[in-house]
Amino acid sequence: MPFWIQVHHGFYSAYHNTTIRPGVLHAVKRAKNFFGDLDIMVTGHSMGGAMASFCALDLVVNYGTHNVQVMTFGQPRTGNAAFVSYFKKHVPNTIRVTHGHDIVPHLPPYYSYFPQKTYQHFPREVT
Repeated sequence: MPFWIQVHHGFYSAYHNTTIRPGVLHAVKRAKNFFGDLDIMVTGHSMGGAMASFCALDLVVNYGTHNVQVMTFGQPRTGNAAFVSYFKKHVPNTIRVTHGHDIVPHLPPYYSYFPQKTYQHFPREVT
C-alpha cells in the first residue's frame, strides 16, 4: 500500500497562500533573535485549529524550531492517516479540545470503509 500524505486543500491554502504564514514566521524569528531558543505554543479555533497544525509542522520541519506545542479548540479533521502519523512524529505535544455537540470536529466526515484515505484526527483529544 503506498504511503502518501493527503491534507485538506482549503486549510492548507489558507495557511500557505495568505499573509498569515510570513507574519508568523517573521514574529517567531524576531522572538528567537531577542529571547534565544524558546518554547512556542501554537493555538487556533475551528479552521484556525487546522491552520495552527500546519503552522506547528512548518516551524518544526522547515525551520528547525524545537519545543513546539499545539492546542486547538474545535479543530476539524485536517489530513489522512499518513498525515496524522507524520504530524505525531514531528509535533508530539498536541492537545485538541472539543465539545461533544460541536459539529466542526466531525468534519470532513470520517468514512470507516476508507480508513487510509479519509481525514482523521491526531491524538490527544480533551472533551
